[in-house]
Amino acid sequence: MIGESVPDQHKQAIAQLSAQIDHFIATGHRIQQIDQGVSANAPLLGTTNHLETLKAKRAKRVPRIRALAKAGLNARQIGMKLGVDTRTVALTAREHDITFTAAT
Repeated sequence: MIGESVPDQHKQAIAQLSAQIDHFIATGHRIQQIDQGVSANAPLLGTTNHLETLKAKRAKRVPRIRALAKAGLNARQIGMKLGVDTRTVALTAREHDITFTAAT
């Protein structure tokens, strides 16, 4: 407790990493130098298809939104009728050149 030496965490981490590297090389593996800017097989942030999925969901609503907009409803009214957020309706309209006759 008091008076006992506390091991340096950084030195412990370095020693553990060194042991892992030694084991890696001893088992016949080789360390590769990868140039900066070269990508591995790991996905980067934002490379999932989530945005495409959302866009596809919005695209399914286009005919209904277009018909309701032609009927004179605004984005808020269409959103309430379809059960979606007004911003989703507005974004869908922007993506598919739908205009509202009433104020949004």
